[in-house]
Amino acid sequence: MGRQVIIVADVVAVDPANQIVTLKGPNQTVDLRIADQEQFKRIAKGDQVEAKFTQALAVAVEPATRK
Repeated sequence: MGRQVIIVADVVAVDPANQIVTLKGPNQTVDLRIADQEQFKRIAKGDQVEAKFTQALAVAVEPATRK
């Protein structure tokens, strides 16, 4: 199961060594790695961005073992 989430968030931290930005949205704070170096260069602390990401959940069902 998965769903796509789009948020508007504030950039609260930028980690150039790892190309990670910390985004604070309305409900949570997340760290995102920006793969595209050119896009990463355009982001600065204090910016407001629209972030789109996919959340996924996997469940496995197996028969119970008898004792």
